[in-house]
Amino acid sequence: MSFTRGTLELSRAYLLKTMRSRSALIWTLLFPQVWLFLFALVFRNLPGGMSTRMPGLFTITAFSGAFFGVAYSLVTEREQGILRRIWVTPATATMVVIGNAVRSLVTVAASLFMQGLLARLVLGVDFGPAVWRVAVVLTFGVWAFVPLGLIMGSAAKDMRSAPAISNLIFFPMVFMSGAALPLEMLPGWLQGFGRILPTTYLVQALEGVMVRGEGLSQQGLPLVVMLTSGFIAFGLNSLLFRWESTQPLGAKRIGTALAGLMLLYVIVALVT
Repeated sequence: MSFTRGTLELSRAYLLKTMRSRSALIWTLLFPQVWLFLFALVFRNLPGGMSTRMPGLFTITAFSGAFFGVAYSLVTEREQGILRRIWVTPATATMVVIGNAVRSLVTVAASLFMQGLLARLVLGVDFGPAVWRVAVVLTFGVWAFVPLGLIMGSAAKDMRSAPAISNLIFFPMVFMSGAALPLEMLPGWLQGFGRILPTTYLVQALEGVMVRGEGLSQQGLPLVVMLTSGFIAFGLNSLLFRWESTQPLGAKRIGTALAGLMLLYVIVALVT
């Protein structure tokens, strides 16, 4: 079995599994739409209305879908012995990683499309000519977020520890980046901390193309940061990927993975 064929077959199997799961469809496709109307209710009196909050909402949807979807799937498949069965086939860890990434990309794209469509038809949000630029920026964001979910899915031992670890990462990502709340509402020191979070750069890029009407060329820094972050994080997955929970995962490897990823954002925060 060739690498390409094996990867395509795994991607197809993962997508079929998601489509046949009612709970997966509810959480990946329908639940984000609840956030849309919740945002519309909370920020209805904000100047600019939902048009100014869609970048933050899109960021939450992209991050939660890419992060939780991949992380929980990996942990569940490891607990259920699915990864062990794949292990004895000619499939490689890289195929599993790419297959999960493809599944996440497709489901998150579908969720974001539904959210944007509802925002346009029900709430009257006008994306104007920025639609294709928004799609490009979101692709960069998902590219940066998916491997973070893969790292979390490999690091978490079981589903008892996975929610605690993932929520510890999720809440700072959305509340300190300007996604859940306008960044101006946060204290100055928290705004500084937000500069080392990947979600901050997706919010910035989306605000640039959606709110300020800028082109992609003006989003060079956040796009480069997200692109580089994705490459680093995908590379670090090789240090942490586990077929079984019993396989050792040393603190040194976890520390190396996190330090390698954080170094990028610290450098960017210092030079900007």
